[in-house]
Amino acid sequence: MTEKEYLLHAFEKEMLPKIYGFCRLKTNDVSEAEDLSQDICLEVLKSINSGKRIENLNAFVWSISNHMFFNMLRKKKHGDTLYLPENSVAPDDPEAEYILEEQKRLLRRELSLMSGNYRKAVVMHYFDEMSCEEIANKLGKSVGTVKWWLHDARTAMEKGINTMRDYGEKSYRPGKLFMSCTGQFGADREPMSCAKRASAQNILLAAYKQPLTITELCEELGISAPYIEDEVEYLVENQLMKEVSKGKYQTDFVILPGNNLALANKIYEECFPEFFEKLMAFLESKKEVLTEKRFNTAGFDWSRLLWVYLHIFPEIQIGFYTYANKITVRYDDIPLRPNGGKWIALGYDNGMCMPEKMQREKYHAFDGPVHKNSMANVQGFYHWWNNADSSVFFETPVEVFELCREIIKGNVNISDLNDEQKYLFSIALEKKLFVKTEDGYTHNYYYINRAEYREMLSMSEEICRELLPLVHKAYSIICAEYEKAVPAHLHWQMGNFLTNGLNFLVTCSLFEAEKRDLLSVPEESNKTWLSLFATE
Repeated sequence: MTEKEYLLHAFEKEMLPKIYGFCRLKTNDVSEAEDLSQDICLEVLKSINSGKRIENLNAFVWSISNHMFFNMLRKKKHGDTLYLPENSVAPDDPEAEYILEEQKRLLRRELSLMSGNYRKAVVMHYFDEMSCEEIANKLGKSVGTVKWWLHDARTAMEKGINTMRDYGEKSYRPGKLFMSCTGQFGADREPMSCAKRASAQNILLAAYKQPLTITELCEELGISAPYIEDEVEYLVENQLMKEVSKGKYQTDFVILPGNNLALANKIYEECFPEFFEKLMAFLESKKEVLTEKRFNTAGFDWSRLLWVYLHIFPEIQIGFYTYANKITVRYDDIPLRPNGGKWIALGYDNGMCMPEKMQREKYHAFDGPVHKNSMANVQGFYHWWNNADSSVFFETPVEVFELCREIIKGNVNISDLNDEQKYLFSIALEKKLFVKTEDGYTHNYYYINRAEYREMLSMSEEICRELLPLVHKAYSIICAEYEKAVPAHLHWQMGNFLTNGLNFLVTCSLFEAEKRDLLSVPEESNKTWLSLFATE
């Protein structure tokens, strides 16, 4: 490739988007921005095609863009075009003051992107008029170090001023990061509490695939260095990031897509209908037992019970598989954390979430299993027709589930509730955990006692030999999907979270059952808790 071809290629791939962004920043008029952009491009292309020596294309385009912009201002004012030679500003030029302000703005921009001691040294020396000796005493460094910082800062600012900076996508379209963990969270609910702010979330997302400097994070988020530094320091202290080399920081936990419909499709294509047919054959063989009162305390018919059994039996198989293959990190090997926790963090990026319409056309479970483990052992699997996500589950106090359990077991009589219990039961009615029928109040979700749950686990062992090879196949698909996407230094954590993808076996089973008209049609009184499963 010749020098000219290289410059033309680099201009097309790297500079064109920056030029239009520059023009839109300088003018509020779209057509004016387009005209200015065309003029800049024409001038740059003329220079490249003429064979002009261009050592730094970025700086050259930035210089041409500024000159063309100033020319546009003069043309609007005087009605003619004046193209200034490079680095010339006439002292009596009516736009000289504007140009000076533009230069000041660029200096402020470069200073805001400068990290740590360099920025402090520049501010103290040029704004606070402190000598190098005074700065050295203030910062506890040698005079030579301060002079070195000032020299490097001047060099970096000069280079930056001649650079057409390109702020990252997160500066105008920030992502969202949802935090979870395995193990025991810290005293202030770390790690979930550590990434509540959008700035912290987007720092973690930006520095996930590769380590970034403070300046690179500033450019990606469009936020000045003092604020980025503060967030990064906090995230490093709480062990969500680490400094992998001098001045470079990287996210230190796995981040997965919040929803990956393509992965669900692949598992469905390669594991179904075989998985579903084996599972349904097993459930049908146990139907007589699973519909007994001790297993079916709410008196649901078989099509309603399948909403639960297609959730819980695959989940049991997933548990068998992960335990037998030692995929997850042992609790003893999970690191202790600064604030008393013992956890491995997990993030869910919303970047690949599919529109709800697409989900409705495919797999009806858009939210994975959620758990509320306290005095009440409850878990659920949520579906698009809930008209709500799993927040309805977490917003319901655990005491409500505990009271419901005691009523179902016959330990508490609804007619004898005290004032506190009446309040909790009113929540159960509002949330439709209990519904009123002609025969009185009855629970509207699946509940079994400990003995029956143990029997359910024992039953599940009978189908292991047939289902576990398909669970393994699904896990191999998941690993192939994510192994390259997860940075190598985090692979030791993957097993704790990639097994979450096996929940698509539940999702796809529900989809297959609905396609075969095996599931009850949700009604207003039962749609929220279709797959809720509770035990002692």
